[in-house]
Order: sequence, then C-alpha cells, then structure tokens
Amino acid sequence: MTAASHLAQWQLRSALALILDANPRLASPQEMVERYPVLHLYVNQAARAGFEGLELPEALARLDAQLLEQPGDAPPNLPLERLRSALALDAAALSGFLLCAWIADEPELAPLAEALGGHEGRCTRMMLSGLDAALDRLIEGGYLQELPQGRRRVLEMPAAVWIALRGQVLRPWRYTPGEALPDWAQLILPEALREAAMRPEDGACWALRGVPGSGRRALAGAIARTGGLGLLEGPSDDPALPALATLLGAMPLLSTDPAPGQRLALPDWPGYAGAIAVKLPRHGGLDAARRHLRWLELAPPDAAERELHWRAALGRAPAKSAMSALAELRLPRGRIHTLAAQVPDIDRRPGALMAELEAAGRFMLDGTARRMPPLGEAETLALGDELQQEFDALLARCRHRERLRGVLPAAFGHSGGDGVRALFKGPSGTGKTLAARHLAATLGRPLYRVDLAATVSKYIGETERNLERVFEAAEALDIVLLLDEGDALMAGRTGVNNANDRYANLETNYLLQRLESFDGVLVVTTNAAERIDTAFARRMDLTLDFALPDALLRHGLWQGHLPPSHAVSSAALDEIARRCPLSGGQIRNAALHAALLGLQRDGGVGTGELLSALQREYRRAGQHCPSLSVLH
Repeated sequence: MTAASHLAQWQLRSALALILDANPRLASPQEMVERYPVLHLYVNQAARAGFEGLELPEALARLDAQLLEQPGDAPPNLPLERLRSALALDAAALSGFLLCAWIADEPELAPLAEALGGHEGRCTRMMLSGLDAALDRLIEGGYLQELPQGRRRVLEMPAAVWIALRGQVLRPWRYTPGEALPDWAQLILPEALREAAMRPEDGACWALRGVPGSGRRALAGAIARTGGLGLLEGPSDDPALPALATLLGAMPLLSTDPAPGQRLALPDWPGYAGAIAVKLPRHGGLDAARRHLRWLELAPPDAAERELHWRAALGRAPAKSAMSALAELRLPRGRIHTLAAQVPDIDRRPGALMAELEAAGRFMLDGTARRMPPLGEAETLALGDELQQEFDALLARCRHRERLRGVLPAAFGHSGGDGVRALFKGPSGTGKTLAARHLAATLGRPLYRVDLAATVSKYIGETERNLERVFEAAEALDIVLLLDEGDALMAGRTGVNNANDRYANLETNYLLQRLESFDGVLVVTTNAAERIDTAFARRMDLTLDFALPDALLRHGLWQGHLPPSHAVSSAALDEIARRCPLSGGQIRNAALHAALLGLQRDGGVGTGELLSALQREYRRAGQHCPSLSVLH
C-alpha cells in the first residue's frame, strides 16, 4: 500500500466519523449528505470499499479494524502509521488530526465546521472536544499549529506536514529514501572513523565535523541507512522538522554555521526520540540537550585515500603521472567526486580542473578574498642569493608538507596539521606580493588575497566569522592564501581598559589559534614587521626578509622592465643602478612612466624620458633625485 492510498483510507474514516458525530447534533446522515454534497464522494467511496448497506457505526467499526490491524512485528512504514506509533494516537485522534487539513481544503464544509464549533472554516478545540491530550501532543510535536484568528484560535496543519503524509516533501526540504543512500561498502573512509560510525545508537546526535566537501552528508546517509531510515535535510529552525522526520521515517541532517567559539544549542523536540545528524565546521560547539553526542571528525584524506577517491569517482585508473598530479591536490572527499562528475576526463585536461577549482573559489570566497591575476611572461622574480635559497626552502616545504609529517619523530608534535605559514617582511615595493604569486604559480595553485576591508567588521564576532570563512574555503579548495599587510590583523595584544580592548584581544586570540590549525598554505606580507605580535611570529614556519635590492639586482630589474628597444646606454643604466637605491616597485613604476612618455612623443625610451620618470618617482616618495652625470 502506498502512502497516498493509506491516507485516502484514513480520510474516509475521518469523513464517516464527522457524519456520525454531527448526526445527533445537526441532522441525520442522509440530510447531512444532501446538505453538503462533497460528502457524497466519501459515501460512494465507502460503498466501493464494501460497506454498502451497513449502518454508519458498523461501517466505521469495520474500517477501524482494517486500519488498526497490526502487521506482525514489522515496524510501521507508512507516514500515518509512524505518527500513530510515535504519539500513541487512537483512531479518533488521528481522524481529528486529518480533519484539520480536510476542513481547511474544502470550502463547502465551512458551514458544517461552524455548526460543529469551528471558526471561519477551520477546526478548533471546541469542534474536536475530547481530544485535548492528543492535540497537545500533535501541537508540541510540530504536526499542528494553534493560531489566533480573530477572537478565536484555530488548528492548522503545516503544508509541509500535509505533503509528507503522502510520502513527499516541499522545498526547501530534501528527502532521500534509505535505499538511495550510500552503504558502508561504497564509502572510502579511514578505518577508525568507519568503526566509530558503524556503532549504532538509538536517539543519538551525530556531530559530524569537517570542512565543506569532507563527506559529512555521505557519512550521515550511511548512518541513516544502517538504522533503516532515510535522510531529511532542511531548515533546522522549522518547528515541523521533527514531524516530517517521523512521518517520512528519516534522520534529520542539520547544517550549522556557528561563529568561532560559539556553542549552539539544538532544539529540544518533544515527542521525537529518533537519531539526529548535525554538520559542523571545524570550529564551534554543540549542546544536544538530553541526547548523547557522538562526535565524528572527518579529517582531510591523505594521499593514499585521495587516490582511491579519484579512482572511484572517475570509474577507472588514470595514467600514473595524471594520478600523481591529482592525488597531490589536497582536496576533501566530496570535492573530488564533484570535480570528477563535472569533468569526467579531468585527468586528461588539467586546465579544466583548475578552472573548476577557481570557479568554486570565486563562489566560496566572494566578498572576502579576491583572485590574484596569473603571472605574465615578463613578470620574473629577481631575488638575492640568500633570499632565493629561503624561497626555494619555502617551495620545498609546501611541496612536501604532507610527507614531512610522516618522517618526523613524535617529539615534533603534529597538532598543527600540515599547513605552511610564511611571513614575507620588508619595505614596500621589494617584491613580496610578486613572490607570493610566483609561489602559487610554481605550486600550480590559485592565489587569493584576503580583502581586509570586507573582512574586518565593527560588529562583535563578525571578523572571526569572515576570517573563518576564508580559511575554511582555502582548506577545502587547496588554494594559496595571501594576507597582505598582515600587521593590520596581527598587531600585539593590548591591556584591557575597555570593552573594545577585550574584543580586539579575542580576535587576536582566535587568529592565533586558527593559524596554528590552518591546513593550507598562507603567506603574510608586511612592511611593518615590528608591529606584529611575537606570538604570531612564532607560528610562522618561515620568514623571508625582502630587503631593498642592491646595485647589481637593481641593474637587472632595470633591464627587465625597460622596453627591449630602449635607447638608454649601458653606462647610464649602470650609474642609475648604482646611485638610485629604488625598490623593485619603484623601478617598475619609473620604467612604466618612461614608456608612457615615449609613446606620447611618438618615440622610444631614451635618456630624457628616463630622467623625467626618475624625477617623478622621487617626487612621489618625497625625496630628491640624485644628480646623474650621464643623463645631462
């Protein structure tokens, strides 16, 4: 029997009970049917069901015997049977419950409802006298609502509940039946996590912690299927949620977004004793009231597990070189399967893979971080020997960060995860941002710069929430994160003289903890390193000091930035490089302005254009341009 046909039988029972209840108070059954023609439908339905010729009480008794017949020890598998079992409702209470929706849907029955104690075509407690205890349980469980209407209170059934009685759901609800959920054989998980999740517990609250795409929904689905349930997803603040879960035989899966340090309290759903699953980010807490909390941490998969996911998602074994490149991407489980579904030949088209990751990054980081442009062919990175060695060490640390943990002894401790945090310090224009772009390009990852203006908020807790969104997205997409002018966020903690100082220190403490647990690659740049709290400096894995370039390096920068067809002599460039201690950014600006002057004069870049550009750059810096003999 389907949910719809079972509901139709109970609606027939409700109609017959209504006619019987109205008999001594209003009119005979025959007069009732004549007065309210819509009742003809149910009288004819009763006749087709084999009740023709029976008195109304006998027909109702036989129908009750059919509806209340227990099918052995099998659990109820129809919405109304689940409801009757959960709230211990008798036939009269269930009929009264259905009348609340039927009367509201049939305008022709409005006069009848009024005559029986209803109000404006709606059921009331007066109309359903004798069912107060059952109505209280139905209202408490979210199956009914008691709402004010004029000077009276009426009973209404939420639309989502009415649809669920037919085994269906309305948007924004999403229901997945148990047979469509993954079983344990389909899930690729660490063995310890699998064993912890496969231990069922009635009425438990499964707290599933992880980044977006970590596999929390798939794990919840397997837990629900093990318990013979489907999975229900929707707004957690809807009072009808426990009712829908009961009617559909599903485990609710709630999505939460607590602020860092916030502890969320789950609603206490009276009348609902089934299991619940909650998706949590890597931060925040949960208070599940009287339920037993079962915490499951979905840590990022290691390289071996990622390879298994790629094979399963693609349905084949890619070439060894392609698989190595795919497995190096530190992506969560769900993201791997999503990418494989979007681009089935992703192992043959790495460009399509990066395009999809960048699209996901723009979506997840919109408003809080911006994609840095890819490197141009001419954007070379000129570093001194010592700085180049440090940069190469940073590259090696990023490339081998996952393997490094496996070869280090326990004395190193591994609570900080596999993240790499680098501090680029030095004066403006010394190439810090360019070095970050080169780092990302060499690693083959997109670079996103945190938008501090959009991230820092005057409202308490919003800065931490915005930063957490950025860090979480960077971990979920394996992108390189750039925190430009990081001293604005990493300044030293102050004495607590007022509430503002207290909350500023809370932001600092949050950032300190989050940097330590960050699992990606983060580059922090600053030209005021002295302002950075020493606690932040200690959490940096590498610090690269970008000093102003020396004469030799400046000469190379001038050669790299001036147009190839320039007419500046080697002697002039040598003197400029020796006597003008400009930063790399200033050299770039001067070369750009010299090229612009050449275009305006319909010529190339000569000594006159370069001198004008140099003088302009010095004026911008508030300094005096040195006297250069070769330019006179």
